[in-house]
Amino acid sequence: MSPTWYRKVQSITMDSPDHKFRFYRRSARTSFFLVILLVLVGGVVRSTGAGMGCPDWPKCFGLWVPPTDISEVPDSYYSNPLSSKNGQLVFNAVKTWTEYLNRLLGVVIGFSIFVQWLASWKGGISTRTRLLSFAALIMVGFQGWLGAKVVSSDLRPVVITLHLVVALLIALALVAAVHYSRPVPDSVFSVLGKHRFKTWILYLGFGFLFVQFLLGTEVRSQVDVLFRTFDFGQRDQYLDQLNWIFYVHRSLSLGVLGVLVWQVFRFGPYLQVASLHLVLAPLFLSLVLVFTGLLLSYFNFPAFVQPFHLFFGFLIVCAQYHLFLKVTSIKIIGNGHT
Repeated sequence: MSPTWYRKVQSITMDSPDHKFRFYRRSARTSFFLVILLVLVGGVVRSTGAGMGCPDWPKCFGLWVPPTDISEVPDSYYSNPLSSKNGQLVFNAVKTWTEYLNRLLGVVIGFSIFVQWLASWKGGISTRTRLLSFAALIMVGFQGWLGAKVVSSDLRPVVITLHLVVALLIALALVAAVHYSRPVPDSVFSVLGKHRFKTWILYLGFGFLFVQFLLGTEVRSQVDVLFRTFDFGQRDQYLDQLNWIFYVHRSLSLGVLGVLVWQVFRFGPYLQVASLHLVLAPLFLSLVLVFTGLLLSYFNFPAFVQPFHLFFGFLIVCAQYHLFLKVTSIKIIGNGHT
């Protein structure tokens, strides 16, 4: 008889199909949570003006370990146009390390997605899941290149927007990878009877949210320009400087809320109790997003709110996509039972 501890170790390390699925799903979920954490950290970088805390890439002021004092900055950077203003070197240790830690988290994400891709080659993982992992790997490499362009372009708004959109696409690929990695699709519905399920509401909700996300990134770009124009001061003047996109973005939030409430009443009665979070999560996140938007509009764009507004906007698109995948993967056959 083998010792108890030996049997436990063997059960953990054995190369069983269930273990392979569990390891892959854990690695994909880890990558996803790291991505959304990076979005929050990136929001802090932008709202605090730390985006050019490191004027070069991948090093920081030409060093692999960022300086903590201006005396540690190499002399060559005193003439660097991206690190100087009016002939004076711009250096802030807090902003420098904020930006650098943001980059390090990006590197960790790259390794995490690489491990996930390797795990997808274990037996039993579907080809679709493997392709999604590979797509995430390719996009994270492209994202690293874009990060360099963000710095070299001196925070050009269109590059920053593309940087954020690619991050969203990576997150959606990871959500889909987790969803399709299940050996057997989980049932989220109770008995449907002869009720025919109309999924066009999901398309409408996802479309609304994606448009809102793009509009929000454009508003954020305008605010970034105002940050630099007013040197992060005079925030009470920002609202009057925004163009029509801000007002469309603000008004459309009511339409998004309406669609998400409609989803709850349309799908909620047919979901199992344990799966109600699928329709409640997008609605809850939307309410929080509207609340943070009101704080930004009526309290002069407080810096501590901006990262969370971006963060919840990112999450709500992922939550809606998760619901979309769950519902559309259920085949209604025969008399409508799943």
